[in-house]
Amino acid sequence: MTIESTANTGISTLFNLFQYMDEVRRESFAKTPPNQQKRVMGLTVRQTSALVNVEMLTRNEPQGIALKTLAQTLQMTVPATSLLVENMVNKGFLERTPNPYDRRAVCIRLSEDGADFIQATRSHVAKELEKSLSVLTPADLATLETIVDKLINAHYSQKTA
Repeated sequence: MTIESTANTGISTLFNLFQYMDEVRRESFAKTPPNQQKRVMGLTVRQTSALVNVEMLTRNEPQGIALKTLAQTLQMTVPATSLLVENMVNKGFLERTPNPYDRRAVCIRLSEDGADFIQATRSHVAKELEKSLSVLTPADLATLETIVDKLINAHYSQKTA
């Protein structure tokens, strides 16, 4: 197998994975309570991306992240990100707090409602994923975890390099 055919196989596999994950997302959404569906449907793609990215970026920064960090991650300008965050604060998903290191800046993090929303959404998706994962052995799951970790680390190390 050549490097090119190996890469094509990997790309095809990842596209299949994306398609599978999208189907799981759709199925889990269909099973969520109607009030939760309304909240999800009320978010734009950018707002959903912001919510997920704030959750991810604040895992190691519980005080919150800088607006500039979120703007870079979303590939948006700082003023556009500021408007997005303002909208998300008004919807109750995010909150701004004073930056402990820079009095002129603020930190952005999930509000309690935003964290609950992410958790509920993940819970619905997890129920769907459990069905699929049940066909994998513990060794398969360990291999999957290793592969996903490598892909994530490679992706984010390229962004910071």
